[in-house]
Amino acid sequence: MNGRRTSTPVRRAAVLVLLTAGLVAGSSLPSWATYSDSTAVTTTVATDTVVPPANLTARTKCAGGDATVTLNWSASTSSRVSGYRIRVHFGGGAYQDQTTLAATATTWQGTTPDFYVNNYTMTFTVWTLTNYGWTAESAPTARILC
Repeated sequence: MNGRRTSTPVRRAAVLVLLTAGLVAGSSLPSWATYSDSTAVTTTVATDTVVPPANLTARTKCAGGDATVTLNWSASTSSRVSGYRIRVHFGGGAYQDQTTLAATATTWQGTTPDFYVNNYTMTFTVWTLTNYGWTAESAPTARILC
């Protein structure tokens, strides 16, 4: 037998072991890659200010144990007004929403027993409502009295 033939399978096995070890060692090394991309964007963001109703006035008529309150105001000049909310304030931070009116409304009337008018510090505000959820409150009326 020739010495070369017996060493060829050993060489092949050694080369195979070295290649496998190189593959295993090479695949366990971390790799790094970086990417960058940029673009220019022009954006305009506008915010709208909700204008509350102006010139809110209240008239009170007391008769037969009841007080009838009539509110008048100038419509909000804001865009996308969806309506108005009437709120009565009783002093000390207590309030109660009375109703919600259409965007075209500029007057409201309500009646209550004059007991509440005479025994609470009763004032009113009108809120501008918008279809995007923002609101604005008017200045309060003077105290309602009988």
